[in-house]
Amino acid sequence: MNVVVTGGGTVAPIDDVRFIANVSSGRFSAAITEACLRRGATVWHVHTPSAQLPFRRSAEFDLDTVKPIEECERLEFLRREWCSVRDRLHLIPLRPGRVTDYASAMERLLRSERIDVAFLAMAVSDFAPEPVFGKIDSNAKHLLIRCEKTTKVIRQVKDWAPEIYLAGFKLGSGLTTSELIRQAEHACQTNRADLTIANELTTLREGRHTVHLVRLNHEPETLGPHENLADSLVKRTFMLAYEKKARPQ
Repeated sequence: MNVVVTGGGTVAPIDDVRFIANVSSGRFSAAITEACLRRGATVWHVHTPSAQLPFRRSAEFDLDTVKPIEECERLEFLRREWCSVRDRLHLIPLRPGRVTDYASAMERLLRSERIDVAFLAMAVSDFAPEPVFGKIDSNAKHLLIRCEKTTKVIRQVKDWAPEIYLAGFKLGSGLTTSELIRQAEHACQTNRADLTIANELTTLREGRHTVHLVRLNHEPETLGPHENLADSLVKRTFMLAYEKKARPQ
């Protein structure tokens, strides 16, 4: 299974030193990639500069631990696991991490590699200002930024890779579950996605991460909250991708 996972948040430059960003850390994307690798997949992990990276995100020694031997054992286990999967992981950093960088990287990747499944979890900027050359005077009393709508990269994926199983993500804030699922259904239509994975910011921040798997003409499925959410998501998505591939066209 060849898989693409995208993670982190893109940036939209204001001038040479300032930019608009979002709260995405890339943590869940890294967990998805780890789960894919553990299931034997080859993964291209497309990430922004500040995003957490698979396995490396867990590779810091806890200096406050009262059980240093156990911490050393944990890191040694992580190192062995990393060595067993690293040849199947291809990290693709986006620099500086704008939407245009993302679009270019995805088109090159999807046109050059035969990808079976894509988890597009990257938090892509919906709006971007026209960047100012140089640095805006910091003594200015007000700063007004006019933004334009950015290109929806996910809507081009099926043009670059028509046979791919496309899993998009929809993050809501302050929505009921029914509202979130309704938005995810709309995203499936407009993005030509086989699956939209909907989650709500409140459950994320409260440590109760729950996702709803939304497909057109199917009842939504809910996963979580639990520790192995990423693995459950990958397992179910792979199953759906296999089912689609086996279905007579």
